[in-house]
Amino acid sequence: MIRGIHVSTAGGIDKAPQKLKEFGLSAGQIFTANQRRWNNKEIPASVADAFREVSERLAIVSHASYLINFASANPDVVKKSRVALVEELNRCRVLGIRFLVMHPGAHQKAGLDKGIEMISSALKELLPSVEEGPVLLLENTAGAGTTIGCRIEELAAIRDSSGVPDLIGYCIDTAHAHGAGYRINTSSEALSFVDTLERTLGLENIGAFHLNDSKVECDSRRDRHEHFGQGMIGLEGLNLLFQSPVFDEVPGIAETPGTDGDRAQDILKLG
Repeated sequence: MIRGIHVSTAGGIDKAPQKLKEFGLSAGQIFTANQRRWNNKEIPASVADAFREVSERLAIVSHASYLINFASANPDVVKKSRVALVEELNRCRVLGIRFLVMHPGAHQKAGLDKGIEMISSALKELLPSVEEGPVLLLENTAGAGTTIGCRIEELAAIRDSSGVPDLIGYCIDTAHAHGAGYRINTSSEALSFVDTLERTLGLENIGAFHLNDSKVECDSRRDRHEHFGQGMIGLEGLNLLFQSPVFDEVPGIAETPGTDGDRAQDILKLG
C-alpha cells in the first residue's frame, strides 16, 4: 500500500499535503470541511491552487461528512444530505482529489433493503451531476445500530444497484471489519479476508484502506480505533494487508488516535 495517515487541516487545508511530506508519507486523508456541520464555505481558488500544487505527487483522499444519510427516516436529513454530498464532490473536484470516502448511512425505520435502495437511488442521481468529480468510496462499518455496510455484501449491493458503478468503489476499514466479525488477526485470516473482498467486491474496486487496530473484541459491532499492536487485531494481519502486492497502488491510511505525529509513527510500523 501507499503509506499514509489522516492529517489535520489546522492552519489551512493547503498546509495538509506539506505535513504529509514532512513525515515522509506519500498518501493522506483530509476533511475538506467541518465533518459535523451541514453548512460550509466554498474553498477559495487561491487555496485550491496552492493545494493542487503541493499535493501533485501525493495520493490524497477526502472523507465526507458523518452527517450524510440518504436512508434516514427524516426527510430533512435526506434533503440536507443531497446538498452536502454535491458540495463534497465539488470541493474534491476543485482540489484535484481523486477519491471521496463516505459511510453508507443507517436505515433507521426503513429496513436494510429499503435503506440500500434509498442510498443507491440518491447516488445514481447525484454522482453524475458533478463532472470530473471524484470516485465515491463506500466504507464498511462496524454494524452498530441500523448502520448499513457491516457486511461486505451490503456495499456491493449499493454499487450494483446504483446504475453508476464506474463512479463508485470501496474503502475498507480494518477496525470496522473486526467489529463486524471479520477476523484479520493472523496472516491466514487476513488472506482469507482478502479472498472475501475479491469474491464480493473485486479488488480492483478498492480505492483505499483505513488501517486501524481495535480496542474492542471481534464481532462487538463497535468502532474503537487503537494504535497498531496495542489492540485486539495486532500487527500480523495488518502487516499482511499492507504488504499484499495486490494493494500496491492503494492508499493505506492510519486513522489511529492522537496527533498527526502519533499516526505517522503507527503507519511506519508496517512494511
